[in-house]
Amino acid sequence: MTRTSLPLLLKVALLAALSTQLAACNRRPARPEAPLRMVKLVTASAAAGGDYRFVALVRQAQRADLSFESGGRLAGVMVDVGDTVRRGQVLAALDPEPAHLQVLQAQAQVRSAAGQLQERRDQLRQQQAMYADGAAAKLTLDAAQLAVTMADAAHGAACAALQLAERAQRQGVLRAPYAGRIRTRLAEPGALAAAGQTVLQIEGDGPPQVVADLPAALLPASLKPGAVLTARSADQPDASPPVRLALRSLASHLDAGGTVQAIFDLQPGPQAGQAPLRSGAALSLAIDAGAPPMTSVPLTAVALGAKAGAGHVFVFHRNGNVLERRPVVLGRQYGERIEIRQGLRPGEEVAGAGTAFLTDHQRVAPYQSASTLNAGEQP
Repeated sequence: MTRTSLPLLLKVALLAALSTQLAACNRRPARPEAPLRMVKLVTASAAAGGDYRFVALVRQAQRADLSFESGGRLAGVMVDVGDTVRRGQVLAALDPEPAHLQVLQAQAQVRSAAGQLQERRDQLRQQQAMYADGAAAKLTLDAAQLAVTMADAAHGAACAALQLAERAQRQGVLRAPYAGRIRTRLAEPGALAAAGQTVLQIEGDGPPQVVADLPAALLPASLKPGAVLTARSADQPDASPPVRLALRSLASHLDAGGTVQAIFDLQPGPQAGQAPLRSGAALSLAIDAGAPPMTSVPLTAVALGAKAGAGHVFVFHRNGNVLERRPVVLGRQYGERIEIRQGLRPGEEVAGAGTAFLTDHQRVAPYQSASTLNAGEQP
């Protein structure tokens, strides 16, 4: 081998080694693609556009805050929350000693005033006799008559004070004004109760009624006493059975907020008795305003725009799992949903949340809860 062939062999070996390394680099696995963002989808729903929804509260027609007319220390509270009571039943009582002493004091004042009145009458008879004999002046007789009048007035005032003291003694016992149930207990035995301070709240046994403050500007002209409306539980409006309500009365004056109070009576129906309404329960009341059907989505599915009434949603296309950023025209809001007046059709699927982190033409994966996945795995 010559000296000139040796460098040539070294160059060939070096090129072979570099080719082997490059081939090894090319055989390295490709970097995995980033996982698709999970998106929870909601379906645009269509509902009667005239169904204005308002919150209404269930209450008893008979209800009262019970308190004492005069203050004192509570000697006892004989009932508790939820107890059934009958008309005239003793519910609570004040310490009777102060009222008893006031009655004794008033009785003493009556006796004193009666004695003074008798004395003034005796003096008047003496003055009348002396005046008839010419031994007394007319001025003295007039003064005696005035004294009798004043003593009689003082006696009448003392008698009235005694009646008030006796009434206060009777009012020291709190009685049920009608049959019903105790709703709230706000005081305990031994506590000082001021005059007019609520000790107990009672509700009657009669059927409940539903009360709602309705915006006067949104009420249809057909809403008159006797009109029948539908309401559902405000907590689960989609799962709860409907409740039929008949309008009993509608206030003729506006409140400060431009609302009128409406009172409804419960109507018997197929759902009556299955889920009795409790006092204080909230209902979602639907009132038909005569508008055409509308499309709505949850508030979280809409990204608000710079102009009022403008926004956009991300429509999901299952062909390719791609999102489309679509502008929409917004309408009124009711509860946790908002009306879509233009740009979206009922039945289309949109991203239900996280609109600030989504982009147009973005590929995503529909989110499925664990319960849904498990249900799909079952044979």
